[in-house]
Amino acid sequence: MAVMLITMILPIKVMASDKLWDSNEIPSSRQKPRLVDNADLLTSSEEETLLALLDETSAKWQCNIAVLTVENHDGSIQDFADDYFDYNGFQADYNGSGILFMLSMADREWAFSTCGEAINVFTDYGQQYLIDAMMDDLREGDYNGACKAYVKECDRLLNEASKGTPYDVYSKPMRTAADYLNFGLYSVVIGLVVALFPILKMKSDLKTVKMNSGARNYSAGGPSFRARDDRFLHKTLSKTPRPQDNDSSSSGGSSHRSSFSGGSSTHISSSGTTHGGSHGHF
Repeated sequence: MAVMLITMILPIKVMASDKLWDSNEIPSSRQKPRLVDNADLLTSSEEETLLALLDETSAKWQCNIAVLTVENHDGSIQDFADDYFDYNGFQADYNGSGILFMLSMADREWAFSTCGEAINVFTDYGQQYLIDAMMDDLREGDYNGACKAYVKECDRLLNEASKGTPYDVYSKPMRTAADYLNFGLYSVVIGLVVALFPILKMKSDLKTVKMNSGARNYSAGGPSFRARDDRFLHKTLSKTPRPQDNDSSSSGGSSHRSSFSGGSSTHISSSGTTHGGSHGHF
């Protein structure tokens, strides 16, 4: 009987310990750290380093940047991410501005939930930029690398927004210092290759040159000029209409600019709070 009672009680205790918020009311203070790795995807040292990076970047921009991993979840992942943000009091920091990245391993799902001013900072196109930067690491199982890329790119998007215009459909593609270095190296290599061909050709032509003892061979017969003229006969003019881009649809499943109309789409969570966000699979 004692063994049966223990067996029955243990699942209840496990479920209680895994509960991610205490009640469906928005608390007056943040209840969770900015990193909760319930799916145990990170080592202890990785968690420590990542949490410090999340805290530092959040304080830098006065915007909560958080990560949640779970084995599974109830309902839609978007609703779960919104509720986790609301009912754990993330709105208590920085006037409610924040972004949460959530991973659910059972169905290999991801989701972003944005709130407050972060809704304007992390546009639909900006969120696609974020997940594109993380996707290779996610698919390869490098979750620490994916989360570091998330914080790094959040920092860049927040910096872009601080200049007055959030990163969106009509923004110039963002480049890193490594990108510019690669462009410079490619330009030098291509320039050398292009310059090498005419040099080699001239070198080859010079192999037939021989020393001549006098100028008689060049002046014999004197100069000879031939008259030439050009005559205009006719012209043909053709015109082709320029194709028009009429695609104004918005979709979170593609990184093509034409798939986004710009700005941030929003929805209302169960707490009555306005959120932005997106979700998908990896």
